[in-house]
Amino acid sequence: MLLESLLAYAHISAILLLAVFLTAKTALMRADVIVGRKSVLDRLMALDLWLWGSFAAVLATGAARMAWGVKGWAWYAGNPLLWGKVVLFAVMVAMALPQTRTLRRWNLRQAQDGFFPEAEDIRTQRVWLMWQAHVMVVVPLLGALLAYGY
Repeated sequence: MLLESLLAYAHISAILLLAVFLTAKTALMRADVIVGRKSVLDRLMALDLWLWGSFAAVLATGAARMAWGVKGWAWYAGNPLLWGKVVLFAVMVAMALPQTRTLRRWNLRQAQDGFFPEAEDIRTQRVWLMWQAHVMVVVPLLGALLAYGY
């Protein structure tokens, strides 16, 4: 049971990390915070890297739990709630890809000619972050149902 508890702890911790970095990016993704401050663009890039690291941690700890947990791979693989979690997680990752590309483009342009994005472009990115956060809210619900045998 100790291994199961440690696997659950690692997975929940990874999910909390994901929530923290997504929240931090969302909090900084505002025109009044970004425009005129290169340091904020740099911080957003750093947070984006941490966000991708937390995506990887969630995936790795979830896979470890399936492989070495008490219920085992066969039980998890046969449960549609797992596949619901996987689909929602994939949606979050897919939503994050264009944001990463946009942030990189902003940082490259900023380094070249002092560019700062327009308020509307920043607002669009913030909306995507908010949608990711809204999708993420459902994932732990499915996880809790999965953990308790539904």
